Amino acid sequence: MVAINSKSVGNLGEAKVLCKFVELRIPVYVPFGDNEKADLVADFGGKLQRIQVKTSIKAEDGKMIFDLTSTLTKNKKYIRRKYEDGEIDYFALYNVTRDKIYLVPYSEPKTVMFIRYEQPKNRQSKKVHLEEDYLIDNVLGKIDENYVTINEFVNCTVDEVVA
Repeated sequence: MVAINSKSVGNLGEAKVLCKFVELRIPVYVPFGDNEKADLVADFGGKLQRIQVKTSIKAEDGKMIFDLTSTLTKNKKYIRRKYEDGEIDYFALYNVTRDKIYLVPYSEPKTVMFIRYEQPKNRQSKKVHLEEDYLIDNVLGKIDENYVTINEFVNCTVDEVVA
């Protein structure tokens, strides 16, 4: 079996998020090169939003962990840095194991985010990020009043599409 490197994992996440935007008929643009802060730019309700895609492989103990930092190399050393205000608007988080995409405003987490798909065993409720609050369809429905889920789009009539 071929080992999967972090670049391949990141490419998979970017492709999944890009595909989701296209599927939902959200205009999406891809910045040229690997040196930009944002991986994608998407049009949410007429406003361009800079999207940084982060991909996580593991999902265990009822949660997924996403590293929200950027890694640079300088003098043959790896340097981790957090994103700064004004660089991005949203994180699009993709988990390989659960095959789900989450959309998180930049203002919420800073360097790491835990998203829970099961309630905590200790019944903690404060500072818990539940999956349903960040699923891409749920978040887009709050951002854009014209947002239509893929199920609504697939089930509409030709007359509704043309209108």
